[in-house]
Amino acid sequence: MVGGALLSVPLYLGAQTLLQSLHITAENARTWPMTEIAKADFERFFNRAVLVCALMGLPLMLRASRGNDRLLPLLQPHTASIRQGLTGFVLAAGLLLLLGWTYCRTGVYLLNPKGSWTAMGQPIIAGLGAATVEEILFRGIILGLVLRCMSVRAAMLWTTFIFAFVHFLKPPEDFSIPADQVTWHSGLDIIGAIFGHFGNLDFILAEFFTLFVVGWVVVQARIRTGSLWPGIGLHAGWVFGLKYFSALTLGSKALRHGDYLPWIGLNLKIGLVPLVIVLFTGWLASLGWQKSVSPSNN
Repeated sequence: MVGGALLSVPLYLGAQTLLQSLHITAENARTWPMTEIAKADFERFFNRAVLVCALMGLPLMLRASRGNDRLLPLLQPHTASIRQGLTGFVLAAGLLLLLGWTYCRTGVYLLNPKGSWTAMGQPIIAGLGAATVEEILFRGIILGLVLRCMSVRAAMLWTTFIFAFVHFLKPPEDFSIPADQVTWHSGLDIIGAIFGHFGNLDFILAEFFTLFVVGWVVVQARIRTGSLWPGIGLHAGWVFGLKYFSALTLGSKALRHGDYLPWIGLNLKIGLVPLVIVLFTGWLASLGWQKSVSPSNN
């Protein structure tokens, strides 16, 4: 995170210089990746910089494994594992969007008049990309490393805790650094804001526990099937549902004020209600889980 804090500032300032030299703004940007760069705030650059630093550290983790090929489960597209992944995607996305529809019917969320019902490409790409990278990292490499020094159940718990904790490390939703106020210590300011909201019990109940349950469901899929594909499907479905719903809706005034916490939050991954939906989704998906690889690949 410290590396990301230091790297985010030159990345952000460099991007702004590039946009100015090309006379590109968020309003006139038409092509990817310029559209993404133009609309990204400093907090997004911080997130990406932290990810870059994490990826740079992966070779050190792999070296620590001393070439143990049991760290990574089978990734070949076997029929059974692919089918389980597709089923997980449909279940995760479908039930999460059904929850979102219920929120809209009760007035917790409002439909965004500018939202496009057919704009599914970006949410699908985001879901598949995030799920593939994170499942390989958390349920592949990290789980494999901790399995070398503890029992399967303990390794599952620790991997899930690390997954939830890492995703919990973000600033409050209302935290923002204006573009004209970004300085060389702005990345460190974000770190301070991140740890500052750990004293908010409602927020911890609403988000950390839900993230923990998400991690527990997908690590169960990894252990029980011996493959990453079922977890990738579930994970991608949840991210797709979250992104797609967010693009179509606006939060009500009561929601933005936090009146529904810890039950319902500012997006579909925050709250104890989504936690129940995640558990139910995992249970349904587990009915179709079967061993798709040999025990030696666990």
